[in-house]
Amino acid sequence: MVSTALWSLDFLVTPTQTAGLQRLTVSTVHGCLWLQTHFPKTEWDALLNGQACFGSDCLSDLLADATAAGLTVDQTIAVES
Repeated sequence: MVSTALWSLDFLVTPTQTAGLQRLTVSTVHGCLWLQTHFPKTEWDALLNGQACFGSDCLSDLLADATAAGLTVDQTIAVES
């Protein structure tokens, strides 16, 4: 019998029109709760509505912390030419 694990992504990261910025989209309740423990309430609307964009260095640190907490991330890689 083959067992398959079902999982969902907590965060989705996609490139933006602006070089060096990436958009963070939350896709689970766990992702929402995690973000709410890391950002002030004034930032929640932008974060929870997929309007938050981050520079690569900042996002890298943020996602490293999220994955260390057990959250899953799908990050599209864009190659700039």
